[in-house]
Amino acid sequence: MTATRQAAWRTGPANGWHDDLVWYAAAVHQMRLRTPGLDDFFARLRALLQPGGFTQPAIDELNLLSEQWSDVWGLGYHSQIHGTFLPVDRWPQVNGNAALWKECAHNHWFFLPWHRAYLLEFEAICRGWIVSLGGPAEWGLPYWNYSDFEGDAARLGMPLPLRGETLPADVTVPGVEARTDGLFPNPLWIPGRVFEGDTDPADTGWADASTALLRHHFANQQDTGRVSFGGGVIEDALNQALFHDQTQEIGQLDASPHGSVHVRVHGAMALFETAGLDPVFWMHHCNVDRLWETYARDLGHGYPFENGVGVGTPAQQSWNDREFWFLRGDSSFVAWTAPSVLDLSFLDYAYDTTAPPTLPAAGAPTTASEDQPFGLDQPVPEPVSAAEDVHLAGTTEALLVGGSATDRGLTAVSFPAEATWVLRFDGIRCARPAQTSYEVYLGLDDGLQADPHDAEHHVGLLSLFGVLEASRDDGTSPGDGQRRQLDATAAVRAQSATLHPLEVAVRLVPLESERDLGSADLTVGRLSLEFT
Repeated sequence: MTATRQAAWRTGPANGWHDDLVWYAAAVHQMRLRTPGLDDFFARLRALLQPGGFTQPAIDELNLLSEQWSDVWGLGYHSQIHGTFLPVDRWPQVNGNAALWKECAHNHWFFLPWHRAYLLEFEAICRGWIVSLGGPAEWGLPYWNYSDFEGDAARLGMPLPLRGETLPADVTVPGVEARTDGLFPNPLWIPGRVFEGDTDPADTGWADASTALLRHHFANQQDTGRVSFGGGVIEDALNQALFHDQTQEIGQLDASPHGSVHVRVHGAMALFETAGLDPVFWMHHCNVDRLWETYARDLGHGYPFENGVGVGTPAQQSWNDREFWFLRGDSSFVAWTAPSVLDLSFLDYAYDTTAPPTLPAAGAPTTASEDQPFGLDQPVPEPVSAAEDVHLAGTTEALLVGGSATDRGLTAVSFPAEATWVLRFDGIRCARPAQTSYEVYLGLDDGLQADPHDAEHHVGLLSLFGVLEASRDDGTSPGDGQRRQLDATAAVRAQSATLHPLEVAVRLVPLESERDLGSADLTVGRLSLEFT
């Protein structure tokens, strides 16, 4: 029986409590009941997220609670599959088996297939609870359709059922009992979110999926510094360090809107280790998964290797061989692979719509993407100018310089007209979870207003989810931070007669400027403009 995943923001009850969200709340309630110490965990997490709060003693307090989360039918267990602070030698035993935690994939081409499998396993647990409560066996996980904001700006807001500590008077969630004050707790609300209401309809950068959907390649060859939809190829499928986030080839969809939504909501969503505790996490990733189907089917790119390109290469062997293991509620193990999650009809679910948002006509995907979907033959970009040790807090200006003083007078016209350009951010590090994403502009003169609709200067969004985890020098990561790339080709070509690539200004403007940005101690080791 096929389950249909439906948008949270859709026609129906004014309070947003569609039946699928009522049943989602019922399942989450049962899962929260099987997560010991969850309220205490949330309280301690809020302290950890304060300026100066990200310390080892604070992490140790969280670990004392999370090491109890051995129930596969509980929310805590499933959150720790995505990431955990708990050392592996303290992971709980589950019916005689070790917990399968810290399995997530980010920053490479397995990001999308791994999270699709993760959603399927979580959805199955929810459905098990729903059926036990008398709900529909064909229930599907709802998604937060923020990326469809052009149709209705209200979709940028947190879905109504996730707001408010208690349920509306006219909403009944099966299994939820009244508190001592007579009110009913809302299982879809958690404390600590920084964003959980409505937003300015013009503030759309964090939710915009068009930049990702316009990428011509699903993946790029590892270490080429290119920008792709899905992330860099990992040819060594069994390299655990690369698989678990120690790569630098993040895909555009992974960066934004995936990462920018995490930063926008913040609270538990700000960290790999806690994001899965927030019910919005699963609805957010459901939308990310939907956008992959949009890219593959509605926009015609297909899924990797479907058209025969790349067949027989080490890349395909890696794609086929990497297994994603999960422990199920019946104590059995299951191994998914990337090829096994590509056919939604085989997986028994569908989306109510996968229609793309309106995309700029000038950048619409071309048939070239079908000829070379991986960018495996793309040359490595060559840096022409750079700035070192850029500190980010509020609006920041960085002057990128390269070559000799004489060369700096050259305009972009002096470079090949067909050149592609990349802004590269290396060694991004921070001391607490990033508080904001940054709109990035190239060649914007002093005194000119930054406008994300200014196609001549606007390059894209710098999203920073996951940077903290890559900055820790306590042995949990290399500690050298992360890399981001933005395609600057359109901006350079638009300014070709006036832009000086060897001496050019980059402006970074925070989306969430009202937050305490300085306390993150956010730095970029090297910011460079590169071309091929």
